[in-house]
Amino acid sequence: MPFAVGIDLGTTNSVVAVATPTGVEFALGPLGERVHPSVVAFPPTGGVVVGTEAKARRATEPDTTVYSAKRLIGQNIKSPLVQLALTGLPFRVDEGPNQQPIIVMRDRRLTVPEVSAQVLGHLKRCAERQLGDRVTQAVITVPANFSDAQRQATKEAGRLAGLDVLRLINEPTAAALAYGFGQRKQEVVCVFDFGGGTFDVSLLVIKDEVFEVLATDGDFFLGGDDIDRAIAEFLAAEMNRHQHVDPRADNQLMTRLVLAAEEIKMHLSAASSAEGVIDGLMRGGQEVKLPFRLTRAQLEGMVRGFVDRSIELTRRALTAARLDPRDISEVVCVGGTTRVPLVRQRLAELFGREPALRINPDEVVAQGAAIQAGSLAGSLFHGRGMATRDAVPTHAMSPLAHGDVPWASAVAPARPILLDVTPAGLRIATAGGFSEEILERNLPTPIERTRTFTTARDHQTQVVIDCCRGESKRFEENELLGRLVLEGLPPRRRGDVRIDVTFRVDQDGILHVRARDADTGIEQETALEVLGAPVAA
Repeated sequence: MPFAVGIDLGTTNSVVAVATPTGVEFALGPLGERVHPSVVAFPPTGGVVVGTEAKARRATEPDTTVYSAKRLIGQNIKSPLVQLALTGLPFRVDEGPNQQPIIVMRDRRLTVPEVSAQVLGHLKRCAERQLGDRVTQAVITVPANFSDAQRQATKEAGRLAGLDVLRLINEPTAAALAYGFGQRKQEVVCVFDFGGGTFDVSLLVIKDEVFEVLATDGDFFLGGDDIDRAIAEFLAAEMNRHQHVDPRADNQLMTRLVLAAEEIKMHLSAASSAEGVIDGLMRGGQEVKLPFRLTRAQLEGMVRGFVDRSIELTRRALTAARLDPRDISEVVCVGGTTRVPLVRQRLAELFGREPALRINPDEVVAQGAAIQAGSLAGSLFHGRGMATRDAVPTHAMSPLAHGDVPWASAVAPARPILLDVTPAGLRIATAGGFSEEILERNLPTPIERTRTFTTARDHQTQVVIDCCRGESKRFEENELLGRLVLEGLPPRRRGDVRIDVTFRVDQDGILHVRARDADTGIEQETALEVLGAPVAA
């Protein structure tokens, strides 16, 4: 029987898991790894390499090895944040149709969903090899703050990888599901998700198998990549000072420093200082060695702004949910950046308690996605009951990480019910450069709402509905989502035509817009032709 899997498609790493009646199991890569680098390389001999082998090529073939693609997926290449992200990437990215980023690899031009599909295809093959059967369906996780375009592009990547995407679920919600499913909990939980490329925070009420999100916030340009880049800039300055070599204009040198920076960051999460020599730095055919010393205190000075931003967003989510930090029962850490001591220190200061450390922050999102996939596909509830941790099979696939518990009871829990929210306000343009909010942020989804508008000029036969995402009343200060055109209107006086505009957000968080002439019934509906993303089919 074909399987449905849960996939955490991450910026730095990805994880694939499957839920069975005895617990969640993780698919291993060719070298036995449970965590798969989200890296795709295009070797000079041809073909495509994905995962751990591809990551090894970053240092030697930076121009043809793609990483951190998640920061570009569904984005408009003209966005200032995208332009800033591109300055740190050594591979070539051009502007494509509809202002979407196009990654240029040798003689190939690929959309970001096509690159992400390579990662998903690798995960699919890893799972199929160990399960001994086809994997045809998946639940894929996305940052809670992902826009409509980013969600559509992620679904497109799943389709290109040969997967029927049963549902997109938000990463913090998936983590809460892994934390609370089958535990009979009644708690208010903060899921603090600080990953490689994105940051999310969600506040949820867990009551038995109902997981209700109260508020969410985040920044999809805030993550461990930024910390790595800060350390790499420090190393580049040291290299310039000691060797009189500025590596910033050399992709290979700078990529090697970024890789070294990631190792230094991880070392400083356990030690108070790091020192050594970075070798393998080639310039003009000659090897350059870089001695370095960096203390944890120095690192904290470099990255305090990033950590402060994550705490600021957490406070904002608490305010939106009308909660005090003392109301939170547990703080669940997700993502590798939560291993940074300064992050955990600031969380402890905010909530007055240490965050939960028993859950593996790299695997918990995929675990929750697998539970949801098993629920939707029905495989989770086959058999007479749930097994305890001791009964988790150790053959074929990797057992659960230390400290993870599949299900607390020997009786199968009810199917999980996920109640998520809109991560940002959804608006349309009105006269004078203003915008009108149709759906506020943090409304439960799926949801549908209709507002009635009228024409702004005499004898209009069409109306153009520009949709945006954000909280500003000025349209230009929000993120443009797309445009819907309603044509064939009767040429009447200004104000005599009534247009019903309906916004519907589905369970995947994707926005559908419908415009209808209330008098004639002329109607147009679309999932939006979004700038920076492929047009939805």
